[in-house]
Amino acid sequence: MHNFHCTISRRDFMKGLGLAGAGIGAATSVMPNFHDLDEVISAASAETSSLSGKSLNNFPWYVKERDFENPTIDIDWSILARNDGYNHQGAYWGPVPENGDDKRYPDPADQCLTLPEKRDLYLAWAKQQFPDWEPGINGHGPTRDEALWFASSTGGIGRYRIPGTQQMMSTMRLDGSTGGWGYFNQPPAAVWGGKYPRWEGTPEENTLMMRTVCQFFGYSSIGVMPITSNTKKLFFEKQIPFQFMAGDPGVFGGTGNVQFDVPLPKTPVPIVWEEVDKGYYNDQKIVIPNKANWVLTMTMPLPEDRFKRSLGWSLDASSMIAYPQMAFNGGRVQTFLKALGYQGLGGDVAMWGPGGAFGVMSGLSEQGRVANEISPKYGSATKGSNRLVCDLPMVPTKPIDAGIHKFCETCGICTTVCPSNAIQVGPPQWSNNRWDNTPGYLGYRLNWGRCVLCTNCETYCPFFNMTNGSLIHNVVRSTVAATPVFNSFFRQMEHTFGYGMKDDLNDWWNQSHKPW
Repeated sequence: MHNFHCTISRRDFMKGLGLAGAGIGAATSVMPNFHDLDEVISAASAETSSLSGKSLNNFPWYVKERDFENPTIDIDWSILARNDGYNHQGAYWGPVPENGDDKRYPDPADQCLTLPEKRDLYLAWAKQQFPDWEPGINGHGPTRDEALWFASSTGGIGRYRIPGTQQMMSTMRLDGSTGGWGYFNQPPAAVWGGKYPRWEGTPEENTLMMRTVCQFFGYSSIGVMPITSNTKKLFFEKQIPFQFMAGDPGVFGGTGNVQFDVPLPKTPVPIVWEEVDKGYYNDQKIVIPNKANWVLTMTMPLPEDRFKRSLGWSLDASSMIAYPQMAFNGGRVQTFLKALGYQGLGGDVAMWGPGGAFGVMSGLSEQGRVANEISPKYGSATKGSNRLVCDLPMVPTKPIDAGIHKFCETCGICTTVCPSNAIQVGPPQWSNNRWDNTPGYLGYRLNWGRCVLCTNCETYCPFFNMTNGSLIHNVVRSTVAATPVFNSFFRQMEHTFGYGMKDDLNDWWNQSHKPW
């Protein structure tokens, strides 16, 4: 078998795809020149001989690694400043802070939309595209789709109740103390009064261990971002958990009677670093120990078959399912770290700063036109990056280049399917002068005040269907990674072959599916 030789040349193969012409040399140059399977195996072994983000996540051969703090987005670290955090969250909901310092409701010049306006815009778009679709009472679809949406969103964003108790896990958990231990509520040896030694491993061993643990809990890929004077600027300046995590009455059905081990701050408090042994928070600040030098980032895959039929206002069930799962699994990874004798601080989509920034900087993805993460392996079929600040030594992973950010400049399909014109048209920008602007990086900037939460931008993205093994997608991905010559051609292919939303909306209910 190792002596098998291909009988078709790369040039003939590309001609068969209709890609002959002036750019053929550029296209064929991106494909590796293997003579037999022994060379393929040798190349794969060479790639994994040293631990990196690329080898850690089994990214394809055409993915290039860049220098630390140098992603495919240009960054001027001298200008980049910490976002003021809580005031730039809550573009969709949430009570006004008690001190009245509130920037979540932008200037009318930004042409932002109210929730009813967003809902009506989306439903009008959906009705035009799918005349037979019934939005149901809440705009999520008919009764069974509505039921699936509520079931998928159970647990909410960033917190869940420990069954049978009043205890909650939340994004503000800093040391795993909120919530119980495992079987019979018995603490593990490593934290049992200091009687037993904690786990000690090399950074390489620790990184591989955390990959295995995260995959066991359901994450698809992990990265490690070192905390430096520059990357500290990716952290929010201030933060508070979303108010409804503390059971705020009237918001997502909160009861207002949930008690946390440490009361949650009621107003935004600064995130600071101090020379302390353990992280903590009070009503004055959130403290990260100086020795916690790593941010562990983790991506959660979304159920693709359902996502390709994700009609519905305010996120489909296939998107909502990620949020409680990330809360569960962030708590599990955090508890695992504590059981080893270390700390993982935070652990959910709302904590520390924008998930996309951490995911891009740790090499899990590139930034897409929707200001989202797009992975070379899972495409846009992930829900951001979960993140934990850790004091467990790990191997930092570098930013990557798979040609994705560059492809978005040519593509722009997402702008044509956005019901509210929330997605930036044109090249990346250094600044957008809007209420949610963070200057200092040349990137795409979504107008969150107009986003209707429909996920069309992900569903129709050419990089969404990344997990299928079709040969044509592999050729497209490898070509995009090495040269932009064919980007406009590949963009047109998406329309020609009819990728995007599936038409058989109801057939999904009668099919057998893989987990997730």
